[in-house]
Amino acid sequence: MRVTAFLLIALLALPATVAVQSVNDGRTHSGRSWPAPGGDWGTSRYSTLRQITPDNVKSLGAAWVIELPERESSRAFPIISDGLMFLTTNRGRIIALDPATGKTVWSYSHPGYGGNRGVGAGEGLLFAGMGDSTVIAVDQKTGQLRWTAPRDPALPAQGMTAQPVYGGGVVVATVSGGDNFARGRAIGYEAKTGKQLWVFDVVPAPGQPGHETWPKDSDIWKYGGGAIWTIPSIDAGLGLVYIATGNAVPQFGGEIRSGDNLYTDSVVALELKTGKIRWHYQLVHHDIWEQDVSTGPVLYDATVNGRPRKGIAVARTDGYFFLLDRETGKPLLPIEERPVKQDAHMATSPTQPFPVNGDRVGPGCALREQVPEGWVTGCYFDPIRADMPNVFMPHMNLRQAPIAFSAQTGYLYAAACVRPKWIRRPENPWIFITPNRVPGVSQYGLLAAIDTRTNKIAWQQRMPYAECAGSGATATAGGLMLHNEPDGKFQVYNAKTGALLWQFETGETGVPGANGAVGGPIAVYEASGQQHVAFAMNRHVWAFTLGGTIPERPAPPPLPVTDDWDGRIDDATTIRLGVENVNNIRNANREEAWSNPWAISPQRGRTKAGGTVIFSNTTQVAHTLKARDGSWTSGTIAPGQSATVTVAKPGTYDYVCQEHPWSIGQIIVQ
Repeated sequence: MRVTAFLLIALLALPATVAVQSVNDGRTHSGRSWPAPGGDWGTSRYSTLRQITPDNVKSLGAAWVIELPERESSRAFPIISDGLMFLTTNRGRIIALDPATGKTVWSYSHPGYGGNRGVGAGEGLLFAGMGDSTVIAVDQKTGQLRWTAPRDPALPAQGMTAQPVYGGGVVVATVSGGDNFARGRAIGYEAKTGKQLWVFDVVPAPGQPGHETWPKDSDIWKYGGGAIWTIPSIDAGLGLVYIATGNAVPQFGGEIRSGDNLYTDSVVALELKTGKIRWHYQLVHHDIWEQDVSTGPVLYDATVNGRPRKGIAVARTDGYFFLLDRETGKPLLPIEERPVKQDAHMATSPTQPFPVNGDRVGPGCALREQVPEGWVTGCYFDPIRADMPNVFMPHMNLRQAPIAFSAQTGYLYAAACVRPKWIRRPENPWIFITPNRVPGVSQYGLLAAIDTRTNKIAWQQRMPYAECAGSGATATAGGLMLHNEPDGKFQVYNAKTGALLWQFETGETGVPGANGAVGGPIAVYEASGQQHVAFAMNRHVWAFTLGGTIPERPAPPPLPVTDDWDGRIDDATTIRLGVENVNNIRNANREEAWSNPWAISPQRGRTKAGGTVIFSNTTQVAHTLKARDGSWTSGTIAPGQSATVTVAKPGTYDYVCQEHPWSIGQIIVQ
């Protein structure tokens, strides 16, 4: 059942700042330690330490930096617990560091572990999810393996991209393979032993609540998706764990899965001890846009009409925040169902939920100035049809970069990715074409503070780079918001005003097209009586404190802010127009064929100066290819025909089809 409300409430009073505790297991906001991936079990990413302030932040400096071994890098969520710092690397290693010096205390590698997002911690153990959906526990002090929880044989080896989380004696691990025609899953384990306590499948089976939102007399629910990409949040006092779920599958094939498709694109509150559903709220009904809820839910406390309320903030990918009561799932601020554009063939939902008078972070439509000539722009919730081959969509404003909440300001802090993508779908609803970037598309990012009392933007900064999956934000009781940019700059902002107070050049840089993922999320802790700030940054781990003396490093070359060509370059004397593909969908035990008349293979070809290139048209439509600089043209190539082009001068030539300007390619002449 959809949850809708028009509840009018008084403004939320500012929550009181929690005092620093000498021992904190994660139940309250972090203080001297950072015992959970999100700082605390509620994933607030807020530290009560206040030694570093806007008045003295210019004295902040690097206290230590370590370099990871060759071919290892990290963007993990750090954890600081029981006097040690824990991270993971892209080579499957868990490392323990001295948080005061950066010295390695121990490291552990496990066969099949490829996680790079970090670990969960509790009861003296570290918890990690494997690529085959098993879970392990490692001793925090020694790095010795304590237990292994094997994968359920009925579950495909889908993998876990988010680290398990701990709360109240339970470890919750999540499965992210829903995009591969399986079902997302959350699993509860007893922390001490690894005994499986419960299983929650995002897509309900026949006879389970929510199954009525899938087609009758169909097995499409078995492949329904709902991948869980991000860490859950836990309220041990209420005995609940909150799961944010991903899109339905097939991603664009709404015509074969009519209905709202619960519990995809939802926040679901489960009983921590049993996994039973207490409540749910669906942010996108019948998703045909791949709108995962892929930023972790943030728990916060508020006062409503003079009485305390327990809030949960959930970000939708189009940039809206939904502020709910985490006890009941009812809105704290009004939400309404609004009509959206319809397509009967794809069984679109007539309405979608929207916060009343809430502000969106990022644009609602792809911006014309960002999109190259030959494409058209679309907006969130526009149906994506097979007869629309050249549409750019805004795609994802808020995606994966973690969000922080400050108990001091009452603001949520978010990093947004303004980087539209070319969205296409074949006639075959089972086929999903990954949204593409195209040369010439520009990007930018946003940093925004959203007031939880009003759901309005308190301040916003335009940033040069889109950050889709980077460090996000961390807030402190010292009045600061901390952030890493994709070009390697560590930045400190005034949490109340958004003013940039200080930044440090680490010398690291992101990879074009890597979703701004060079810098990992930022942790705050105390070591040797000093407040520290630490994060993984590509090949290094950095820690900062007041009076740190390690100097900045030379700035790397600026990252591009406009997409360029990427991908392989093939030697080619013949280039094919149109591609026939067969997709083997293993989890659904089927093969699906599809024809792409706009594809060019290879899209990037290489030849010798003076050599000939043959363009072979295998499609049912005519194509006329022309170099963008006007130096050559193929002439019109009829279906089933070929044309020969000779390019005498070395250089790089981008070309486009005159009839279908979204068919583009590149020839490199040597």
